[in-house]
Amino acid sequence: MKSCFFKIFLCIAALFTGISVEAKTLNFAVASDIHYTKENAGQKSIGEKALNGFIDRVNENNYDFVIFLGDNIDKSNQESLTNFLKIAKKVKTPYYLVMGNHDVHKISGLDKKEYIKIVSKQNKYQRNKKASYYFYPKSDVIVIVLDGVSSGLPSNHGVFTQKTLKWLDETLTQNENKAAIIFQHVPLIEPYPDRTHNILEQEDYKATIHRHKNVVMVCSGHYHASHKYGYKKDEKNVHHVSVPALFKEPYNYSDITVDYKHKLFSKPSDFKIDVQQKPAI
Repeated sequence: MKSCFFKIFLCIAALFTGISVEAKTLNFAVASDIHYTKENAGQKSIGEKALNGFIDRVNENNYDFVIFLGDNIDKSNQESLTNFLKIAKKVKTPYYLVMGNHDVHKISGLDKKEYIKIVSKQNKYQRNKKASYYFYPKSDVIVIVLDGVSSGLPSNHGVFTQKTLKWLDETLTQNENKAAIIFQHVPLIEPYPDRTHNILEQEDYKATIHRHKNVVMVCSGHYHASHKYGYKKDEKNVHHVSVPALFKEPYNYSDITVDYKHKLFSKPSDFKIDVQQKPAI
């Protein structure tokens, strides 16, 4: 009997030893700081031209998903947001929106609840989503969209409340066997120093993600950074990508490829990140 069990054990061990490693790829497009405005005197705004160009480029490729990284509209109002979303609907790939400081403006524009309500009606991929949410582009990858916009007085700073950081911590814990990619408007690791635009809770935020081993990348906009400054790695080897402003020359968006390996019953590993800036128009 013992001999029989031993043979079964050897067969199972041989089976698991022979499990192959699967090479996997995630490819997505990111546009930030479009600052869409209405047509002016019959001439389309640069933001609208760049937005339409970006959508044309996206539809020419086979991306897994598309992210609009915040400041999608220049002034927070229902008309601008509705018009932006009507154009964004032309994207043939699943697309998602991050909230930027220009998108919501409690005093003279849309508040977060109003913004979310409009987006939820217009974008089928964000039905009933909250300010912070997540989705799974692949079974072993979680994408987290994180709200870092002030809900009080207007501010250029990133504001990540303790409630938001607690939600992030819990979400990462619940998905510890998945690779995590975070999208937010304001960068955690700045492409260049700017004390008027940085995250106020930077150390608390960094401590939160560094408690987890599954965070691969944090992708942000806000700083209108060029490719020269747009890519860094922190002390825990988390990749930080800053996406340029689509409405400014040379009207670039980011094409990001994440290559990794995944073995059955193991976490994704051996991540390689390729970031390319491509022209929208």
